[in-house]
Amino acid sequence: MTILHLRFHRAGFETYRELFTVLGDITPVVQALPPDGALLDLAGATRYFGQSPAELADRLQTRLAARYGLVSTGGIGPNRLLATLAADTAPPGTVRVLPDDPAELERFLHGCRVRALPGVGSVLERSLLRYGIGTIGDLAALPLTTVQRIAGASAGRLLHERARGTDRRTVSPGGPPATITSARRFDRDVLDPAEVRRALLGAATDLGARLRIAGQVARTVELQVTYADRSTTTRSRTLPEPTAHTPCLQQALYGLFSALGLQRARVRAVSTRVGELTGSAGASEQLTFDRPTENARALEPVIDRVGRRFGPGAVRPASLLTPRPGPRRALSGERPAA
Repeated sequence: MTILHLRFHRAGFETYRELFTVLGDITPVVQALPPDGALLDLAGATRYFGQSPAELADRLQTRLAARYGLVSTGGIGPNRLLATLAADTAPPGTVRVLPDDPAELERFLHGCRVRALPGVGSVLERSLLRYGIGTIGDLAALPLTTVQRIAGASAGRLLHERARGTDRRTVSPGGPPATITSARRFDRDVLDPAEVRRALLGAATDLGARLRIAGQVARTVELQVTYADRSTTTRSRTLPEPTAHTPCLQQALYGLFSALGLQRARVRAVSTRVGELTGSAGASEQLTFDRPTENARALEPVIDRVGRRFGPGAVRPASLLTPRPGPRRALSGERPAA
């Protein structure tokens, strides 16, 4: 029982990146599971520190709470699958350690819903439910050929193995992938969606400019909304094609925000991030035949050159400009200033 799956509650984008230094102090075998998880192989750490996996997990949770104020939930098992299932069923802020006894371990696994298995999405789950297969135990009781008839040859073989607790995946060391982040914190809690969208426009403008200056394009966009009670919601979207085009990033962020359906929520901050970065030299953009879009793409290199010469934000959308107060009208009997 040396695989630890940790989930971090309310971890912001930047905090998520930073906490891997704490995890790396315990074991170098750490795999990021964005946006809020990590896998750790504690086999070497238990020998080095002379502590059990549960004790090491407790040490990590204490350090994360002290340094970042983070609450984390974990699960410890003999492989990735079982550690993840343990974390899924652990109360918030605790670590669930699965039993060493094979019979008890099988009882735990077979009692979980079949949807908990990796590779079982909503469509496959509905197919399994039609055959009366609702738990992992139901699936484990079926012959391999029956599972393959339902899920397909390769997927069926994989599900058949995992239903019996076999997971051939290892923990692959790797921190969070390279990303670019832009955050906007409001002076007060905001109720007006238009004000939030204005902040998202500013973030998209910032992200697009930084991507183009770095010579990169992004394939994914993430949005994290922080509310007045400090709770957060995170959503992500994969773009149709990698891009550094500001209007594309803007529309993706608008879509993510609209999908949340926030009506009366008080928003304290929005954080945005682009990921799966690659060099722009090898990227291709599909022609849209839309005149405003193509004009905006042609104008972006000019805006970037101005930004490099006069500083970021030298040229930006008019809606992001702070209106200047107009000239004060002279009161009756007051002489205008010369």
